[in-house]
Amino acid sequence: MALAGRPAEPAAVEPVEKSLHKLSRMMMAMASPEGRRGGSLQIMVDAVNEDHITCKSRELLKEGEKLELAMLLQGVGHVKIPVTVEWVLLSSFGHSAGLHIEHNHETPEIMASFVHLLQNNRRG
Repeated sequence: MALAGRPAEPAAVEPVEKSLHKLSRMMMAMASPEGRRGGSLQIMVDAVNEDHITCKSRELLKEGEKLELAMLLQGVGHVKIPVTVEWVLLSSFGHSAGLHIEHNHETPEIMASFVHLLQNNRRG
C-alpha cells in the first residue's frame, strides 16, 4: 500500500550572509569619488568580509554614492577597492556606514586573502 500525496517540495535556499570580521584596531582608508583624484576623505574601517566593509567617517556619506577606497591591507599591500555606500547612520560623534564592494577582476582574491589572514590572526 503506497501513501498518496504530493512529493515534498525542496526548501527555498536563502543566501547565507557572511559574518563581518571586526578589526582589533581601526584601519584608515582614503575614499574618493569614483574616477576622480581630488576631494578624498578619510574613513576608519572597523569590520570587513569578502563583500562588505563597515566604517566611520566625519564626513557625511550618501547612500548609493560610488567611492574608491585606497588603503594598506597588512599582509596584502596597498589596494584600491571600488565600493557603493549601502547605508549610513548619523551621529554627532562620527557617522557609521556600510559599504558594498563592487568586485572587479582583482578584488575577490584580495579580500579573501585579507579575511583569511584576519581569521588566522596573522594580520601584521
